[in-house]
Amino acid sequence: MPSRLAIAMFIDACGWDVVSARPWWLKQLEHRQSARSVFGFSSACIPAILTGRSPSSNDHWSSFRYSPSTSPFSALRVLDLLPPSVADRGRVRRWVSKAIASAYGFTGYFQIYNVPFSALPLFDYAEKKDLFRPGGINAGTSLIDELVERKIPYHCSNWRKSERANLASLGEAVEEGTSRFAFLYTAGLDALMHEHSRNSDHVDARLHWYESQLQGVLDAARRKYDDVQVAVFSDHGMATVTRVVDLMPRVERLGLRFGKDYAAIFDSTMVRFWFLSPRAEELIRNALVDGKDGNWVREEKLKAYGTYWPDHRFGDAIYALEPGVLLSPSHMGRSPMAGMHGYRPEDPDSDSALLASFVPETPVSEIRDYYGLMIEMATWAQAG
Repeated sequence: MPSRLAIAMFIDACGWDVVSARPWWLKQLEHRQSARSVFGFSSACIPAILTGRSPSSNDHWSSFRYSPSTSPFSALRVLDLLPPSVADRGRVRRWVSKAIASAYGFTGYFQIYNVPFSALPLFDYAEKKDLFRPGGINAGTSLIDELVERKIPYHCSNWRKSERANLASLGEAVEEGTSRFAFLYTAGLDALMHEHSRNSDHVDARLHWYESQLQGVLDAARRKYDDVQVAVFSDHGMATVTRVVDLMPRVERLGLRFGKDYAAIFDSTMVRFWFLSPRAEELIRNALVDGKDGNWVREEKLKAYGTYWPDHRFGDAIYALEPGVLLSPSHMGRSPMAGMHGYRPEDPDSDSALLASFVPETPVSEIRDYYGLMIEMATWAQAG
């Protein structure tokens, strides 16, 4: 009986800015195009890809949202007594994150980053469930739910494991021959470009490695299956950091009390504020003006981005940095990076890339359309 396999390879941060500058990469995949990303980080992009819906529809955007009444971090105030030399260590932060996830049964990607221990009890965390498992989306269903509902046999990578382990797991699934759709997750390129920028020779080396690994998988798949489709895509691109700014002192010198007058999450490319007293908004907006560092994102723009919530759970106001401007130190880390993403989606550096072995019937103009593309691929494979 004829059999088909569809493979969707997700390469974090492998945007159009990376691919278009390297026409030699995966040149056998002749369908090549860009796709607009969403406003936010991978915590917003991946759920958008898996659901085909905007962040405000699937209720995934940034990691932290203001919600003292539901915060799982109330016991962490005592850790604020630790000296910064200990409290800010990555190893300490990772240990605390693992302990919290274990205590609460969180299965999603969970990391407290460098948010001060004293501030954490003001916030709840969005991604408590594994996005790549059935029922993993906060609001609505996902690609995985759809595959289960349609009874399409599938293989999905484990994001907790290394790229090599996930490639080996996919190879085993191919040899088994029962899957009709496979989702391969790789995140190493994102970390590499944060450290070296997108123009580094390290990026070329990693892309060559991806190419050879994918070719090996495809060779094995074509021996096992009668027909194979493959699509390679990303969630966003990577801008080269050109300037670093520290916005924390501009807010701290206002004399406002964190947790009483305002709350804030200082992300790498934006600051999200909640105004808790009447004077806080005016003072903060006057301290952070529209200009060369960044701009306040208007409500109508947030609605257009699909990142507006009437209850402002992810922020009363968002100050977004200009492309290439990095906030450091921030609540995401204390060390500057060479590359960063999470800028406005209209910035060309934010664009995702799609490469495919076929011409999709599903129109693709933004990353939310990858959901429909993968459904198309899975349906094609199941029909065979």
